Amino acid sequence: MITHFYPVALRIITCVIAVCSAVSATLLWTAPPPQEFPVLEPAYVQLGAVFLLVVLGVVVPVAALIAEPLKYLLLKIGLFTAAGFGNALMLSPLIVVPLQETFTAVAAICSAALTIASIVTYMESVERRNARRRATT
Repeated sequence: MITHFYPVALRIITCVIAVCSAVSATLLWTAPPPQEFPVLEPAYVQLGAVFLLVVLGVVVPVAALIAEPLKYLLLKIGLFTAAGFGNALMLSPLIVVPLQETFTAVAAICSAALTIASIVTYMESVERRNARRRATT
Protein backbone atom coordinates (compact mmCIF):
# COMPACT_ATOMS: atom_id res chain seq x y z
CA MET A 1 0.00 0.00 0.00
CA ILE A 2 2.72 2.46 0.91
CA THR A 3 4.58 1.66 -2.32
CA HIS A 4 1.68 3.19 -4.24
CA PHE A 5 2.01 6.55 -2.46
CA TYR A 6 5.78 6.50 -1.93
CA PRO A 7 6.83 8.48 -5.06
CA VAL A 8 4.48 11.36 -4.22
CA ALA A 9 5.39 11.28 -0.53
CA LEU A 10 9.08 11.23 -1.47
CA ARG A 11 8.80 14.43 -3.47
CA ILE A 12 6.58 16.30 -1.02
CA ILE A 13 8.38 15.33 2.19
CA THR A 14 11.81 15.85 0.62
CA CYS A 15 10.80 19.38 -0.33
CA VAL A 16 9.61 19.98 3.25
CA ILE A 17 12.93 18.68 4.59
CA ALA A 18 14.98 20.84 2.22
CA VAL A 19 12.97 24.01 2.84
CA CYS A 20 12.91 23.60 6.63
CA SER A 21 16.63 22.86 6.68
CA ALA A 22 17.39 25.86 4.48
CA VAL A 23 15.31 28.17 6.69
CA SER A 24 16.98 26.71 9.77
CA ALA A 25 20.46 27.22 8.28
CA THR A 26 19.58 30.79 7.35
CA LEU A 27 18.34 31.55 10.86
CA LEU A 28 21.44 29.96 12.35
CA TRP A 29 23.70 31.90 9.98
CA THR A 30 22.13 35.28 10.78
CA ALA A 31 22.23 34.77 14.56
CA PRO A 32 25.24 35.89 16.56
CA PRO A 33 27.81 33.13 17.21
CA PRO A 34 27.24 31.10 20.37
CA GLN A 35 29.45 32.10 23.29
CA GLU A 36 29.15 28.85 25.31
CA PHE A 37 32.35 27.36 23.88
CA PRO A 38 35.38 28.54 25.89
CA VAL A 39 37.95 26.52 23.92
CA LEU A 40 36.51 26.62 20.41
CA GLU A 41 36.14 29.72 18.28
CA PRO A 42 32.37 30.52 18.28
CA ALA A 43 32.35 31.71 14.67
CA TYR A 44 33.84 28.42 13.50
CA VAL A 45 31.30 26.44 15.49
CA GLN A 46 28.52 28.43 13.87
CA LEU A 47 30.04 28.04 10.40
CA GLY A 48 30.45 24.29 10.90
CA ALA A 49 26.87 23.93 12.09
CA VAL A 50 25.52 25.86 9.10
CA PHE A 51 27.68 23.84 6.69
CA LEU A 52 26.56 20.55 8.25
CA LEU A 53 22.93 21.62 8.08
CA VAL A 54 23.16 22.71 4.45
CA VAL A 55 24.95 19.54 3.35
CA LEU A 56 22.95 17.00 5.35
CA GLY A 57 19.65 18.87 5.41
CA VAL A 58 19.40 20.34 1.92
CA VAL A 59 21.88 18.76 -0.50
CA VAL A 60 21.55 15.12 0.60
CA PRO A 61 17.71 14.94 0.45
CA VAL A 62 17.61 16.74 -2.91
CA ALA A 63 20.24 14.32 -4.22
CA ALA A 64 17.90 11.46 -3.28
CA LEU A 65 15.35 12.84 -5.74
CA ILE A 66 17.67 12.41 -8.71
CA ALA A 67 17.04 8.67 -9.06
CA GLU A 68 13.67 7.14 -9.79
CA PRO A 69 11.50 6.94 -6.67
CA LEU A 70 11.45 3.14 -6.37
CA LYS A 71 15.12 2.55 -7.23
CA TYR A 72 18.14 2.63 -4.92
CA LEU A 73 15.95 2.38 -1.83
CA LEU A 74 18.81 1.28 0.42
CA LEU A 75 20.81 4.34 -0.58
CA LYS A 76 17.80 6.55 0.07
CA ILE A 77 17.36 4.99 3.50
CA GLY A 78 20.94 5.96 4.32
CA LEU A 79 20.59 9.45 2.88
CA PHE A 80 17.42 10.26 4.79
CA THR A 81 18.87 8.81 7.97
CA ALA A 82 21.89 11.10 7.56
CA ALA A 83 19.56 14.05 6.92
CA GLY A 84 17.63 13.23 10.07
CA PHE A 85 20.79 12.98 12.16
CA GLY A 86 22.12 16.22 10.69
CA ASN A 87 18.95 18.04 11.60
CA ALA A 88 18.79 16.42 15.03
CA LEU A 89 22.33 17.61 15.77
CA MET A 90 21.17 21.19 15.27
CA LEU A 91 18.75 20.84 18.19
CA SER A 92 21.63 21.17 20.65
CA PRO A 93 20.84 23.80 23.29
CA LEU A 94 24.31 25.29 22.78
CA ILE A 95 23.74 26.45 19.20
CA VAL A 96 19.98 26.71 18.83
CA VAL A 97 18.39 30.10 18.09
CA PRO A 98 14.72 31.09 18.41
CA LEU A 99 12.40 29.66 15.74
CA GLN A 100 15.27 27.66 14.23
CA GLU A 101 14.56 24.75 16.54
CA THR A 102 11.00 24.48 15.19
CA PHE A 103 12.11 24.18 11.57
CA THR A 104 14.89 21.79 12.53
CA ALA A 105 12.52 19.59 14.52
CA VAL A 106 10.05 19.45 11.60
CA ALA A 107 12.87 18.49 9.21
CA ALA A 108 14.19 15.82 11.58
CA ILE A 109 10.72 14.31 12.04
CA CYS A 110 10.07 14.34 8.29
CA SER A 111 13.45 12.69 7.68
CA ALA A 112 12.63 9.96 10.17
CA ALA A 113 9.21 9.46 8.56
CA LEU A 114 10.73 9.21 5.09
CA THR A 115 13.37 6.77 6.35
CA ILE A 116 10.64 4.54 7.76
CA ALA A 117 8.59 4.84 4.55
CA SER A 118 11.67 3.91 2.50
CA ILE A 119 12.30 0.87 4.72
CA VAL A 120 8.70 -0.30 4.35
CA THR A 121 8.81 0.24 0.57
CA TYR A 122 12.06 -1.70 0.34
CA MET A 123 10.62 -4.58 2.37
CA GLU A 124 7.52 -4.65 0.15
CA SER A 125 9.70 -4.79 -2.97
CA VAL A 126 11.74 -7.66 -1.49
CA GLU A 127 8.54 -9.49 -0.60
CA ARG A 128 7.15 -9.05 -4.13
CA ARG A 129 10.42 -10.24 -5.65
CA ASN A 130 10.41 -13.34 -3.43
CA ALA A 131 6.77 -14.04 -4.28
CA ARG A 132 7.58 -13.84 -8.00
CA ARG A 133 10.54 -16.14 -7.53
CA ARG A 134 8.43 -18.68 -5.65
CA ALA A 135 5.72 -18.51 -8.31
CA THR A 136 8.16 -19.30 -11.12
CA THR A 137 9.72 -22.30 -9.38
